[in-house]
Amino acid sequence: MIILDETKKCFYPIDSSINIIQQHLSFGITPQGNIFSRKLKLLSDALELRKIIKQLQPDIIIATEYPFAITAVLMGGQKKAKLISWEHHHLYELQKNYFWERMFKVAYPRMNLIVCLNEDEKNIFKKINSNVNVIPNFISITPLINKPTSKTILTIGRLTAVKGTDLLLKTAKIVLTKYPDWKWKLIGHGDMEENVMKFIHQENLAQNLVLTSPLSYDLKDEYNNSAIYVCTSRNESFGMTLIEAMASGTPCIAFDCETGPRHIITNNEDGILVENESPEKLATAISSLILNEPQRKKMGEKAAHNVQRFSPERIYKLWEQVF
Repeated sequence: MIILDETKKCFYPIDSSINIIQQHLSFGITPQGNIFSRKLKLLSDALELRKIIKQLQPDIIIATEYPFAITAVLMGGQKKAKLISWEHHHLYELQKNYFWERMFKVAYPRMNLIVCLNEDEKNIFKKINSNVNVIPNFISITPLINKPTSKTILTIGRLTAVKGTDLLLKTAKIVLTKYPDWKWKLIGHGDMEENVMKFIHQENLAQNLVLTSPLSYDLKDEYNNSAIYVCTSRNESFGMTLIEAMASGTPCIAFDCETGPRHIITNNEDGILVENESPEKLATAISSLILNEPQRKKMGEKAAHNVQRFSPERIYKLWEQVF
């Protein structure tokens, strides 16, 4: 595993048998310098990456971000190994400048394979490269335990515009004003953290809207102790927190944003899909489950059953077919 970051430290555990090579390479995507120095940085980092890969002599290269994938093509990686770009974001979520957009259009048609997380993304990428597979993320399936009675709504994710943090705040105000005996727990951090704290103070919601930082990658207890999980993303290619919540037997409500939640949630069966970027309709959907505990339980049980299609065994087979 090559980690192209400032540190090899990872939030999630990595098996001790994995050999990790850490090299901080920015490929010129940095605020420092000018247009010429950044292109020189791209060149020097590309040569450094080529040296590392030449030493490893891999049969398969999997790139997880577009700068890595593009650079791998520029150094001819697709000629010496099977080069796969593993796309974790909605294609149009990550804004590229003119240079990287041009490089994207040059490099991505040369990929041996593009792996996407859902069929909608596949259809978008097939306009660029005909070799596209869908392999969703997987979730470890554990036996469902009896959920305690709860009046907690849960959301986990970055506090950013793309995750719809502003839409969450508008929705929370509606829901928590109407149901003051309920609590909405928000776990995450990001560039909108100050906005969230200011909102909580201004709206006197300190007892109802609770913001905490993620202290561990294992949040099973948080999911298990919640009654409803809410995703407010504007773009969501897949949504790991959705399947984690479903695995705990928690019904999910999400905006029907581009490409993501509709491939996880079966509307009105194991959760609810709501018109994108409509806090009012999202609040209505949440209210419907607050008022109907039997329906929450029924949806939660269905969610725990339906999420098994993302079990490791099923997803591993899809990767085996690719390899």
